[in-house]
Amino acid sequence: MNAVYMEPVWKNLSTKYRCIVLDQRGTGKSRLSPVDSVTINLNNYISDLEALRNYLKLERLTLIGHSWGGMLSMEYAAKHPMQTQKLILLGSGGPTGKFFAYFGDNMDMRLHEGDRKEISMLDSLKQSSLKGWWPGYFFDRKRALATKYLNSPELSGQPGVYKYAVSNFVSTENERVSLLKNYKNVAHLIQGRQDPIGESTVYEIKDVLPQSQIHFIEKCGHLPWLENDAQVKEFFDTLYRCLK
Repeated sequence: MNAVYMEPVWKNLSTKYRCIVLDQRGTGKSRLSPVDSVTINLNNYISDLEALRNYLKLERLTLIGHSWGGMLSMEYAAKHPMQTQKLILLGSGGPTGKFFAYFGDNMDMRLHEGDRKEISMLDSLKQSSLKGWWPGYFFDRKRALATKYLNSPELSGQPGVYKYAVSNFVSTENERVSLLKNYKNVAHLIQGRQDPIGESTVYEIKDVLPQSQIHFIEKCGHLPWLENDAQVKEFFDTLYRCLK
């Protein structure tokens, strides 16, 4: 997805912190032609992030990554542990591809028949089916359907990015797990208790990064800052504590 859905996070944090939002290749204004395994791979993603760090003349980065962004943050910390000051992983996928075995089922069990028909129709048109999957990310379906991002044409990145990024992530998991042992700084894992990414994913990360501190938010799905008021407040209270 494009970074627009995380706008509430950086707008809130930017009142106290300098927030730099990267349009990863294949998303936002970082358009690619073509989208293939040569343009979309982890080496390129990490090179982009390093180029940005050097351009901004920053010695170290605090990385806040959601979902795929958390996976990418771990890859960066594995490759550049000395340049990573802190990891804050929000509903992150794991350091390996294990969670893919159940993530799809956890999403599908929350969907209604209308959602599935929407997905099938959009797939047949070769369009992003994210709109159909959207309610599966939430604990509160009504809240999901009320978000302004549901019908936003700005939400989806370029077609094909997900396929190539995930394939490369899975194929490099052994190296990543080995290198992550060199990252010694703190890692915070913030996750909704009902996140379809699954609790076991949190503990897989904890196993690889034993210094991780785990923070669960009850009655909350994959996007805490878009859930109900109580979850939003707890999310930001937790995030600010992690940043101190």
